[in-house]
Amino acid sequence: MEFLAENIKCNGCVNNIQKGLKDLEGVSDIKVDIPTGKVEFQYTGVEKEKFFTKLLSDLGYPIKGTKNKFSIFGRW
Repeated sequence: MEFLAENIKCNGCVNNIQKGLKDLEGVSDIKVDIPTGKVEFQYTGVEKEKFFTKLLSDLGYPIKGTKNKFSIFGRW
């Protein structure tokens, strides 16, 4: 899965996202790019993309794009 998120400014942000995702079943290979705000990871579970947009938003990193901040830029 791939998302473009806002507010990713430093390695602390990267660590927060990685901590929020790493213990979820089926999530692996988490990569976060600070300059672009790209959050990328492998996922083999049953949760939908909307679950991850909400999770990232709850962590303080809403998805870039639409007025309500939920816009998916990648698919698995």
